Amino acid sequence: LIMFSCCYCQQQHDDFIIRTMEKLPVHTEVINLRRLLFPKNFSDNINVDFSLVKRDEFPYMYFLINHSSRGILTIRKEIDRDELCRLRRCRCDTWCDLELEIIINSAKYNIELITIRIIDRNDHKPIFLNNYINLTIVENAQIGAMIKLEAAIDYDQGKNSIIDYSLVSSTSLPFSLRYNLIRGDLSLVVEQKLDRELISSYNFDIIARDGDNQTGILHVFVIIDDINDSPPKFEQTLYIINNISETVSIDSIICRVHATDDDEGINGEINYYLISHDECFQIDHITGDIRVRCLLDYETQTMHQLEIEARDRGEGYKTDFCT
Repeated sequence: LIMFSCCYCQQQHDDFIIRTMEKLPVHTEVINLRRLLFPKNFSDNINVDFSLVKRDEFPYMYFLINHSSRGILTIRKEIDRDELCRLRRCRCDTWCDLELEIIINSAKYNIELITIRIIDRNDHKPIFLNNYINLTIVENAQIGAMIKLEAAIDYDQGKNSIIDYSLVSSTSLPFSLRYNLIRGDLSLVVEQKLDRELISSYNFDIIARDGDNQTGILHVFVIIDDINDSPPKFEQTLYIINNISETVSIDSIICRVHATDDDEGINGEINYYLISHDECFQIDHITGDIRVRCLLDYETQTMHQLEIEARDRGEGYKTDFCT
């Protein structure tokens, strides 16, 4: 069985650079050293032997010279470029180069340096370490505010690695993505004013894409955190209570006022207060029940007018009033 790799050779500063793909099968031919080093008088009749300086050390352990006189450099062990990069056995910010010293025994003893440049194969797709994330963004976030996200990982290099990100949603989103290709930073950017009372959460996907259109998906759930921007609102601005008997017993409930607030949590919780000072009535701060607290006397006072305040419990509380 004879296998050959597609390689490209160039000579630079008396060194030879041979380009070959990663993860080639064992025994695949990388280069014919006799043809490489003796291009002008290439012949099997030339009396020359080739050998590696070090057989079992890095990076020599990946290569083998078959038929020392013919000088066929082959793959001895599968080369995983991404693993070499991860272990920092080669500089993957530029090239993944493995240098070999070749011993040449002919009329004289000589050592030639050749460089095997390992070419990346797109054998990884982008992945997110977490497939799902939950984010909380305050509803008064400024337009242009950025929420840093954990970017996807792609163990390939160059065009085989991540080239862009996109947002995918079935509904319109007030967000965009910002990606710095050099630093690998990914951020979610607020593009429109948020209003939790209109939309309290968003579901969408972030798609990472590499040069061969392989993708990784991150599912995102955003909760809009409430601020105290909605005031309480009474159901009625005027409550009229007729025909209360002056014999009504103390602690009787004569009316209940009620207000609502579109905020959530403590921002939407309401307490009620009597603004007018009338000793004959009191209000339950929680329920809004108005109770009689003294004996009523029609001859002394035929009508009572109460001013009531609804106040939420949020920071910088907001209010509404009724009569």
